[in-house]
Amino acid sequence: MRCYHICKVPGRVMGIRVLRFSLVVILVLLLVAGALTTLLPNIKEDKMLALRREIKSQGKSPLDSFTLIMQTYNRTDLLLRLLNHYQAVPNLHKVIVVWNNVGEKGPDELWNSLGPHPVPVIFKPQTANRMRNRLQVFPELETSAIS
Repeated sequence: MRCYHICKVPGRVMGIRVLRFSLVVILVLLLVAGALTTLLPNIKEDKMLALRREIKSQGKSPLDSFTLIMQTYNRTDLLLRLLNHYQAVPNLHKVIVVWNNVGEKGPDELWNSLGPHPVPVIFKPQTANRMRNRLQVFPELETSAIS
């Protein structure tokens, strides 16, 4: 009669050792990752972004800048985040938002309530939702460069 109990014990011990080693490795990796996250910059507004906005607010002539034309449909939350981001883009003279939500009021008041902005944003409501709406000639265009 063979004893299987004695043969299985070394395998269990080996499995427990591998499990302990794996847990130690995972713990060390988590500690290293935690230590590295302290080196990341704060989520608060970056000083460089604030500096760019300061420089931007001093004003540039339309000859040295460009106008951004963008269109949107049903993504007001993303639109506001993008507009906030674009406020720090160098040489951006103006943003024209082609508002394709037909029959809905644009977020003009909401955007203006968020505070003063160095780059003016103009909302252009449309009568039809078409991709070519952004290709119109807008009277607000003062720059020869358009993006």
